[in-house]
Amino acid sequence: MWGTAGNLSIRTKSDPLEFAITPSGVNKGHLSAKTLVTINQSNSRPEAKRMGNALSPSAETVIHEAIYRAVPGAGAVFHVHPMYATLISSFYGHPKEKRILKIDWFEMLKGVGIGEDESAEVAIFPNWQDVSKIARDVSEHVRTTAKAIPAVLIYNHGLTGWGTTPDQARNHLEIMEYVCQYLYLRRMSGEAGHQKSGLP
Repeated sequence: MWGTAGNLSIRTKSDPLEFAITPSGVNKGHLSAKTLVTINQSNSRPEAKRMGNALSPSAETVIHEAIYRAVPGAGAVFHVHPMYATLISSFYGHPKEKRILKIDWFEMLKGVGIGEDESAEVAIFPNWQDVSKIARDVSEHVRTTAKAIPAVLIYNHGLTGWGTTPDQARNHLEIMEYVCQYLYLRRMSGEAGHQKSGLP
């Protein structure tokens, strides 16, 4: 995670929902438990009370909240800006429309729950400046997609993934960055046009 980019959260309670999230403007390599901001029903917006510090929770808090509400089993949500995922989102996404990137199966897709007889469908959402619109889009996709993979892309911006534990959320992000690097290198080598998935 470069500079102060990205935001990480973990669920601390389910009923009512409560989670701890990283603050804005802090390098994620210099975190402590006291640095995290707790979000719950009484302070569920970015202007929430600080918990023992003078830092504001991430501006993308609403996206984390939307995922926790849409995915009851999610215990951690991570948003990062890896290079290949960002490139792929700009190649196949759209600034004003949700797009679905279909990927023919290959071995690493097992890591996000895709079996050999399936293809992956990766959602790429517009990077709305009103972050609540991104939260709405992600929530709707997760709730209405029968087998949504535990990660989504945001156009020309980055990758958001989740899991039952922080380790699983991180693993999902690493798998998706690998997948995006694979797609990028195929595209650059001129092979992508031959895929049955129809990638340009």
